[in-house]
Parts: sequence; C-alpha cells; structure tokens
Amino acid sequence: MIASIDTCFLIDWSRYRRRELLERAFEYVFVTEEVLSEVRTERTVEYVSELLARGFLVIYPFKSEVLPIVRRALELSTSDPRVPVLDPPEAYALAIAYRESCVCLTENKGVLRLVEYYDEFRGVRVWRSLELIEHLYERGLVRDLEEELERYSEDTGHVFPKERPG
Repeated sequence: MIASIDTCFLIDWSRYRRRELLERAFEYVFVTEEVLSEVRTERTVEYVSELLARGFLVIYPFKSEVLPIVRRALELSTSDPRVPVLDPPEAYALAIAYRESCVCLTENKGVLRLVEYYDEFRGVRVWRSLELIEHLYERGLVRDLEEELERYSEDTGHVFPKERPG
C-alpha cells in the first residue's frame, strides 16, 4: 500500500515515539517539494531526512500531471464556504492520492470536506492519524488501540474525539 502525505502529518509523526509504525503501514509514501519546504524544526528535518535516505519518502515524479487536480481543489476550497481553504501542500497530497489511487495522509479539514462534498474526490481515501492507528491495530501492529491513541496524544498534543464512529 502507498500513500501521499502533507506537512502537518509528517510533523506530528516526527514527534510520535512509535513513528516507525508509519513505515510498517506503507510500502512508500509520496511527498512534494512544497511539503519538504515547510519542514523546519530539527526533529522533523531529521525524521524526513531518515525517511528520504531509506527510500520510504519518495519525491513525487509526476507533479505537473496533477497540477489540474491541485488547481481544482484550491479553486473549490476558496469558493465553497463549507470547505476550509487549502494550501498547496495539502492540495498536492490530495491530488496525488486521487491520481495514484493511494491513501492521503492528512489532518486537514479542507481535504476532508472536499472528499465529503464533491463527487469527483469522493473515491479518495483520506486517513488522519486516527485511521492510520486503527489500521495498525487491525493489522496487529498495535496491541491496545486506546492506549496507542493516548500515547500519540501525549507525544503530539493531538486530541482525538472521545466518541468515534464505528
């Protein structure tokens, strides 16, 4: 399984004590220069450098081919008040997932709303950290789901809703 990733997701996972789990969930993950240019803290730079060196993070080679999808996502996010405005890194992560039929790793509400409200994006699988950790649990890579979500929250400051669907 492959994925595309945005900056915030990378930053959060660089803080997570079990960040190696990302590499157990996917064969590789696409990233763009826009995402990499937003990485600034030493911890995240180190993490991203390690992932690039191991070939797990792959710079997306067909960026110009997803540009129309990126433009469409940005256009929709600026014209529909129900959708928080996207920045280019999040739009690229969505567009890559759309084109490659892979998972989009993001916490961005704009991406989530585009997938929810627009049929053209409805088929894109968007995973937040919650869905990724649930996937890891289902695969037996995490023993206790609630405990793992608590660890992730402690490390990243990310708060999961108490009541979750499913």
